[in-house]
Amino acid sequence: MNTKSVVFVITAMLCTFHCVGQSNVVYYGTNSNALDVVFVDTNLSQKAQSAIVADLRVCLLEWGKISELMLDGGDEPGVIGYLYNSKQCPHYPDDIEFPDNIVSNGTAGIALQIPKELSDAYTNAFKFAAANANAFAAANAFVAFVSSTNFPNIPPKVAPNYILRNDMTEKKVIANAQRIIADLCHQTYYPPSVLGFVYSSIGPAKKNLWMNIPCSSPLSYSDRKEWGYFPAIWHKGKWKFCIWQEKEE
Repeated sequence: MNTKSVVFVITAMLCTFHCVGQSNVVYYGTNSNALDVVFVDTNLSQKAQSAIVADLRVCLLEWGKISELMLDGGDEPGVIGYLYNSKQCPHYPDDIEFPDNIVSNGTAGIALQIPKELSDAYTNAFKFAAANANAFAAANAFVAFVSSTNFPNIPPKVAPNYILRNDMTEKKVIANAQRIIADLCHQTYYPPSVLGFVYSSIGPAKKNLWMNIPCSSPLSYSDRKEWGYFPAIWHKGKWKFCIWQEKEE
């Protein structure tokens, strides 16, 4: 895949309904309130800033609807409040927290501050995406399909194209396809963050590419949702929901 194609793949993955030019603005809350974004790393190119902001928008598009702006001061110098939500964003890996510091940017008044550690993680993730362009190009298409009304109705014989389990043979996946798919469809899936991909030795190969698919499910005792992610693996040129249980030693 050539350089232009790689750039297109990454851009396509990060586009959302809210993309507007190169303005560094994200949207949060039930009313999609606009909030400026500023970066601690002032050496970041506008291209890198725009790509990061686009990914932040992906994360906030649904999960961010429960975010609230609280301007009640902060524990750090220059911080005047927080974008309040769970620090663990379902789009991010467990070791990365979603930014929440609100600062005064001197122009529009307030802005969401992106720490250098996070922008560095994004910069590395964009390089990772370029090195795995085919898998990244297929990721959103996979998530879109398993989120559609077509997925629950796939014939059992094609279930192994979407499901991989090391505790089940393909024949057993087919035999249990209806139940497995029903369980998977209990959740709603959302486009992944560029940060939600990682290589791991866990899986059928020595080196496996995994994707955390953000998902939500309704809470029985509230009108809110429970958020998390479901793992998928890039296997034989396809993304598949994957349950891979490590053997006990």
